[in-house]
Amino acid sequence: MTVDELLIVAPTVTKEMASEFFRRGDECMKANATSQETACFLLALRSVSLLCGMGLLLKPNARDSLDVLIRSFMETRDLLMTFRFDEQGIRNKVKRWFEGSNDSTWKAEHKKCERFLDALSGGESELGRRWSMFSALSHPTVHAARRSTAMVVSWVTRRKEPDIENAMTHKVVDYLESICTLIVVATFDLPGCISLGCDLNRMPNVEPFHTHAAAVLSPLLAETKDNALPKGSFRSGK
Repeated sequence: MTVDELLIVAPTVTKEMASEFFRRGDECMKANATSQETACFLLALRSVSLLCGMGLLLKPNARDSLDVLIRSFMETRDLLMTFRFDEQGIRNKVKRWFEGSNDSTWKAEHKKCERFLDALSGGESELGRRWSMFSALSHPTVHAARRSTAMVVSWVTRRKEPDIENAMTHKVVDYLESICTLIVVATFDLPGCISLGCDLNRMPNVEPFHTHAAAVLSPLLAETKDNALPKGSFRSGK
């Protein structure tokens, strides 16, 4: 499959996940409205909701908004990963999260998630690096402001932004990669994590999408690894 073909299938994959998360989330909610599983499905459903918005912003004049939404998606996905760990300390955090207090329970344990996924894959998930990069793009840093300025100037003056096609390809890759990471975090039964019991038979396009996307996106993500932002503008290593 190509990037364009993955992009065509992406809404179907997102809808399949949404339907299954709703089905399983409803079961968990009825069993225990404040359980660890229920918390995970609330976050999984927020994740697919954000993915729907991301899909609508894949156009040049919405790149800033897309970056902000990707950052929000990452926060949600990583908290979902955090809440899946089969540990009493995590269950205690889930309990406090449900209380809705003004505390830090909504913050994911990024380093813990990154170490877990790195050990699982035998490679580098780079969750921390990408989270840091999108933090720099979604907050009013000088780098984000300069990008916004260049984008606004391009549509105010009607001048075509240099290398716009390449830039948009990178945004599409970020969107597709986000879908893939949610597939892993929410639908796979991972060692050391609670089972969410998602039925892949009810999501026939999800696993093929993940398999094809892994092959197509890996080299494209590698291309942008070292030139997304100036060196030193975000955390590029562990």
